[in-house]
Amino acid sequence: MTQNILKLLLTIVVAATASVQASQIHVSLSGDDKNPGSKVKPVRTLKAARDKVRVLRAEGEKGDVRVMIHAGVYHLDETLILSNEDSAPQGAKTIYRAATDEKVVLSGGKMVDGWRRLETAPDYLPAVAHGKVWVAELPWVTPETRFHALMLDGGFMPRARGEVPSIRNREKVPKNGHINYLNLMKYRFEFAYDEGLRDWPNLEDIELFKQPTRLWLVNYIPLGEVDTEKKEARLSVPATYTIGKGGFIENAIDFLDEPGEWVLNTREKKLYYWPKADHPEPGILATVLDEVIRVEGVSDASLGGEKEKPVRGIVFKGLTFSHADRQRIEPDDIGIQHDWDMWDKDNGLIRFRSAKDCIVRECAFIDSGSDGVRMDLFCQGITVTHSRFDNLGGVGVLLSGYGPGLKDVNHSNVISENIITRTGQLFWHSPAIFISQSGKNLIRKNHIHELGYTGIVVSGVRRRLYARLFGEDQYLKKWYFPEGTREVMNGFRWDEIELKDGIHEWSSFEPFAHARGNIIEYNEVHDCMKILHDGNAIYLSANGDGNIVRHNVLYNHPHGAHLRTYDDSHGAIISGNLVFANQSDMGIQIKGLNVATNNILVNGILTTGGAGNTCDPETIMQRNVLYHTLSREEPGFFHSLPMLDGSLDSNLYWHVDLKIGEAKFACQQSDKSPNRDKHSLLADPLFANMEKGDFSFAEGSPAERLGIESFPADFLNQVAPERDPFIARFLENHRHLVLPEEGYVISKGRSQKKL
Repeated sequence: MTQNILKLLLTIVVAATASVQASQIHVSLSGDDKNPGSKVKPVRTLKAARDKVRVLRAEGEKGDVRVMIHAGVYHLDETLILSNEDSAPQGAKTIYRAATDEKVVLSGGKMVDGWRRLETAPDYLPAVAHGKVWVAELPWVTPETRFHALMLDGGFMPRARGEVPSIRNREKVPKNGHINYLNLMKYRFEFAYDEGLRDWPNLEDIELFKQPTRLWLVNYIPLGEVDTEKKEARLSVPATYTIGKGGFIENAIDFLDEPGEWVLNTREKKLYYWPKADHPEPGILATVLDEVIRVEGVSDASLGGEKEKPVRGIVFKGLTFSHADRQRIEPDDIGIQHDWDMWDKDNGLIRFRSAKDCIVRECAFIDSGSDGVRMDLFCQGITVTHSRFDNLGGVGVLLSGYGPGLKDVNHSNVISENIITRTGQLFWHSPAIFISQSGKNLIRKNHIHELGYTGIVVSGVRRRLYARLFGEDQYLKKWYFPEGTREVMNGFRWDEIELKDGIHEWSSFEPFAHARGNIIEYNEVHDCMKILHDGNAIYLSANGDGNIVRHNVLYNHPHGAHLRTYDDSHGAIISGNLVFANQSDMGIQIKGLNVATNNILVNGILTTGGAGNTCDPETIMQRNVLYHTLSREEPGFFHSLPMLDGSLDSNLYWHVDLKIGEAKFACQQSDKSPNRDKHSLLADPLFANMEKGDFSFAEGSPAERLGIESFPADFLNQVAPERDPFIARFLENHRHLVLPEEGYVISKGRSQKKL
């Protein structure tokens, strides 16, 4: 009997040991895919590891499985796809992680070598480059597999570029203003005789880079044809807006005229390069893959989604992802707001597409041509946390659901405690976090900085884009978009849309605006808007109801508003934010029908906007503190608020120079708005200790009389990632954000002047 029990226990121990061993598969660059995947005998590739996980699951493994990846740079030849076959069972995870304390890089790039110096200069190579250019043969390159970025030591190497300053539209809008002519103005243009455009044999490799008559984006668009006799050219796909003047031609041998530049010719299968040294540097990488890893289940675009089957339970931990290609615009693309990105597009270092309950933790997304992490279509319960995003050509994190209609399946995701910097290195307009038609997400404690444009975007689809439903109604007729517009139009689910309350009511549109119920809190956003204009640190547009933007710290933005609700924004609450408007004075700008309350604006003003739709008269802008230390020309503490009367009230205003403060305060009221700021005060808010980052109210603060809630004394300790706290930067580098200009003396008086 005892022997039988011992045998049984031994069997259990052996089985348990086997299970523990089976739960780990090891990957090493010194391994072999024929190996079993043990620590002693690892496999070499992620694909082989994935296949072994599939075998384990098929054999009945119900627990966690860990793919332990050992140190090194893994250059993937093709995108690693994790499908429903890779889903973890309920309650379990499949974890792809770096082995403990080991640096692992998963790269979509391909090393370029085999360089030789060009002895004979190609036709049209500028004379200054003769004898200095090297060439590499790339037999694997085709017009379908061309790359758009070349990298060295983590930096983007510049493509050859020539300025075409006199580009002008080929088409003219007739006097009747027929809208379809606007599309022709996105395709065709004229150029002058001396600007170097020609009918290149590899025309499909040549791109126009420019801002298409708007301040908020750039386009890279391939040329379609060039007629040198007529001095006319046509793009292969339309620009986002009319072409306008100026631009740059990129990737033509004619403009290879400076050290460091390169040109790819896919017809010749050659890469030309003028090195800064005597010969090409080692380690040059071509960005070959559009995606490094895709987690993709079964998608079902039908409203019921009965066939939808998301991949579940995939975890990535401690890995670095790099070197995916730069996005390119193609004829069938559908843009999301202003073409800041493309809908359901295969670009990104990790792309989730029909996925649920997955985690990205302690990873790095760096040195890549396009997006970091994408969540397309059905994505729920996905968490991206404690990760770093740096030096990306596109967006840091994108959440993009379905276009206008009733299918709402991109929601309930978490983006928290990340450091996101230098996104938009190629597409300058790319935000750090872009939420498009996605709701109920938590965006919390991220540190976002050093961007060419906006920090965080929450957007849906503006009402003007529903134009085909308006008939001859004049309400938005002037905003009609022409047929063929890339932005959103082909993403509408027209059969699901019925404007039950008419075209003038927000309630008609809100059911189709899925960017609703998001919470954006405790983020630090600074140094945005460093290249483009007409943007913001945090920006809401055409969003659904219930978004909350609270307890964020915003500063050091040279242009635009720090926090803006814009075209067709509705039902948002902007509360408890701390804004240091030390460069641009636009603190909070409200359009649509929203609430801005209990915010502190240091040197910032309250404002509304005039383009598109305006601020609803019922908008509430109350119980905010505006504390000024600068002698700016703006006459009051607000700008352009003609539609607001009693809904702008109970605010606390102060300027450290009392005479300036009194002059500004006198501007708050107008004959047309007798109830504006009726109960507001001009008084020192008595912050406890601003210089040390304490914006709570000291005893006796007039803020209490107005019902303004005090910030916690340790508020700045709660902002930004715990490993990257804001308070340390504030104390060391940013006291100047709250100190007055030279010559001012902060008043210690208790003046409480009321309108």
